[in-house]
Amino acid sequence: MNKELLLQWMLRDAEENEHLYEIVPEAEVEPYELLLEDLRSLGGDKIALPSSLPSTPGRMISRLRSKFKDNVTLISRVLNFYFPDRFLFYRVSKLEEEIFEAFDFLSVVVPEFERLRFPRVGRKGFDRYLSLNDALLQFFKREYPDLKDPQPRIAWFLYRGLGELFLEKSGYTRYWIMATREEFFESLDSDDHLTWSGRKEMKAGDNVFMYRTAPTSAITDVLEVTYEPVFDPWGEWDGFWVDLERISRIDSISFSELSNDPMLADWGIVRKRFNGVITEPVPQTIYNSLLNRISTRTPDLHGLVPARVTDAGMSGRFVSEAEFEDEVIVPLLKSLRFEYERQRRCPFQLGSQRYFGRIDFFVKDEQGPITLFENKHRILDDEDLQKAVEQGKSYALMLGLPSFVVASPEGLWIYSLSRNRTRLEKHISTDDLKTEDGQIRSTLLNLRAS
Repeated sequence: MNKELLLQWMLRDAEENEHLYEIVPEAEVEPYELLLEDLRSLGGDKIALPSSLPSTPGRMISRLRSKFKDNVTLISRVLNFYFPDRFLFYRVSKLEEEIFEAFDFLSVVVPEFERLRFPRVGRKGFDRYLSLNDALLQFFKREYPDLKDPQPRIAWFLYRGLGELFLEKSGYTRYWIMATREEFFESLDSDDHLTWSGRKEMKAGDNVFMYRTAPTSAITDVLEVTYEPVFDPWGEWDGFWVDLERISRIDSISFSELSNDPMLADWGIVRKRFNGVITEPVPQTIYNSLLNRISTRTPDLHGLVPARVTDAGMSGRFVSEAEFEDEVIVPLLKSLRFEYERQRRCPFQLGSQRYFGRIDFFVKDEQGPITLFENKHRILDDEDLQKAVEQGKSYALMLGLPSFVVASPEGLWIYSLSRNRTRLEKHISTDDLKTEDGQIRSTLLNLRAS
C-alpha cells in the first residue's frame, strides 16, 4: 500500500466534504449561545462557563483546566471558539484507538505524526491534546498555507478519514438493543424509519431490538441498520448516529417476561433494569433466546434467522472479543501467574514498507517471554481456526517465540512452533479452563524450555 497516495486521497476527501463539518449558526442564535449549546450537548445540561475568562490563551487555559477538570472535549471547544487559529476542537471519542493507529501508520510520510507516541489523548489528557493540536496545525499549515479555518477540514480528516481507516467491522451480522422513551418513536411510527444514537461497530444489515422504557417497558419492534454509522463530533451521547428501518412490529415482550426467563434474567441489561442503556450489543445466545420468544407470537419474522453458535465451551455468550478477553483470558493469565502486555505493537516489513501489527496478549514471566495469545470473538469451524492460526503463527515467528495460543469462547488451542512448522499441543474447552490451568501452565513453560 502506497501510504503517500493514501494520505493524499484522504486529504482530497477532507477538502471535498469539510462543509459537512462546518458550524453554521442560525441567524437568530448568538455565537456565544451556540458555544453554550455545544458544551451542554457534549457535557450535560448543567455545564456553564466561568463568569469571566482571561483574554490571553495561557491564563484562559489555566482557568478552564480548573473549571472543567482537564476535560479535553470541553476545554478544546472553548479554546477553539476564542482562538480558532491556535486551537482545534477535539472530541475525545471511541474512535481514538483507530485515529492513533492511523497516526502511527502514516508517521513515515508525515513527520509531525512521529511526535504522537501516545496511544490516545484520553478524556483528561490535556497535555497530550496540546501535542496533538500542534502536530495537526503544523501539518495542515504545511499542506494548506492559505487555509483560514482549518477546523472543519481537520475534523473530517480525523474522524471520517483516519477514524475509518482502521475501523474493523465484523464479517457477520451483529445484534443490538436500543432503549428510549415513547415520544422518540413518533418518527418510527409514522414512516418505519428512525435515526438514533449508534455504535462505531455497527454495519448495514445488523438487527436491532427496540425497548420502550415508558409507558410499556417492553421490547416492541425489530429494526435493521440501513447505513453505516456517521460520527458527529458535536453530537450527543457518543456522537455516532445510525439510520434504522423497522423490520417488524412484535407483540410486546415485557420487562417482567424478560426477568422471569431463566436465560434472559441473567443478561446484564436485564439485571440493571435497562438503567443507562442507550445502544448496547446483544450476545448471540441472548439474540437466539429473544428470537425464540418472538417467533411464538409473531410468525412472520421477515427473514430473521438464529445466530450461528456451537455447543463448544462458551460459544455465543460474549458481545465482543474485548469482553471475552476481560472475562476469560485476563483471569486465566492471572491464575497461571503470568505477566502480560495487552495490544503490544509488533513491527514487520513488507518490501520497502514498514507496518505495525498488534498482538492481543504478549505473555511473559520474570525469566522472559513465554508465548502470545491470538484471540477471536468466535471460531465456529476449521476455516475460522486456520485463519487465527496463521495470524498467531506470523506474530510468533516475528518475535521468535516457541509457541502461540489461539483462544475464543469456543476453546483454547496451544501450538508449538519450530522454524515455520506448527503442531497442536493441546486443545481445551473454555468450560474446562479452571480445572486445566495447571496443564496449560506446564505445557507453555515446557515449550519454552524445549
